[in-house]
Amino acid sequence: MRPTRRGVGVLVVAALALVLGVRYGARSLDAVLVPSLVAVAIGAVQVLRRRRPVVRRARPVPGFPGETRTVEVEIESNLPCDVHEETGEGLRAIDPDASLAGDGRYEYEVELLDRGEHALGPATVFQRDTLGLVRHASHVRTTTPMLVYPRVEPIADRAAFAGLVERAGTDERDAFDRLREYTSGDSLRDINWKASAKQPEGEFVVTEFAAQDEGGIGIVAESEVGHADEMATAAASVAGYLLDADLLVDVAAPGGEIEEGRGEEHRGRVLELLARTGAGRVGGNRGDRADVHVFAGEDGTTVRVRETTHRFESLVADGSSADPGRPGEPREVRA
Repeated sequence: MRPTRRGVGVLVVAALALVLGVRYGARSLDAVLVPSLVAVAIGAVQVLRRRRPVVRRARPVPGFPGETRTVEVEIESNLPCDVHEETGEGLRAIDPDASLAGDGRYEYEVELLDRGEHALGPATVFQRDTLGLVRHASHVRTTTPMLVYPRVEPIADRAAFAGLVERAGTDERDAFDRLREYTSGDSLRDINWKASAKQPEGEFVVTEFAAQDEGGIGIVAESEVGHADEMATAAASVAGYLLDADLLVDVAAPGGEIEEGRGEEHRGRVLELLARTGAGRVGGNRGDRADVHVFAGEDGTTVRVRETTHRFESLVADGSSADPGRPGEPREVRA
């Protein structure tokens, strides 16, 4: 507990009154000194009897580097207070401080800088008496995670994935089985538009066959230490391109794996994995058997699609993407 600037000013005035009282008489003491000391004492008692503040934050929606998010903060305090919010590395808070009369809410903006799971908070709450003479700093160490996805680059060289997309997009269907209600994750190609037109507005039905074999595309992402961000960006870009084609995609990375799926919910799960994963390898030599193998290291980032290896930067730019180092044969990538 310590006096505020206003409190210091009151104490200075009280000290001056004491000097004047000693020199010119006790009236100065009664007029200034006593009320000043009483006010500071009451403020000190208020702060001593304070209730420890509580800080709550609404968890913002994850985003990509360069985007901003609004952070909503709720403060529980039985005294007026000033709040200072901190943020972890990878985030930049924009005007995160606030002054509140007690319990209340406020918002501030945070800029997303780097991939990963970062912390919003901790917060420091400076509670003060009603006259603003005395305050006490409480460090509220609770934090709220803020997830930042890897950067996603648009794939320009679609020819590199043409054979893979054609194979994964082929269904071998034996016979009609039934119609059922559309659910998240169903392929848009399976929607029966004629039957859907007879349904209530906004409802779709899909055709289900007795047997269908639609192969998914497996992506394995690996990297050397210090190159996890490049790996995550390349894997997220390739996965996003394949999901945009409405294909089944599964992803394995050093931080875990996501089973095959499609749709926006599945895209979110893939991005969450790639946001949190670090550098390393995936066990069981899965990279050698994957449809798509992403590897990032000191020599750059490569994407092997079946038997052909491409530089990632060339997949997102115009021009041929095949590795020119060994024409006619796949390039071997080593950690």
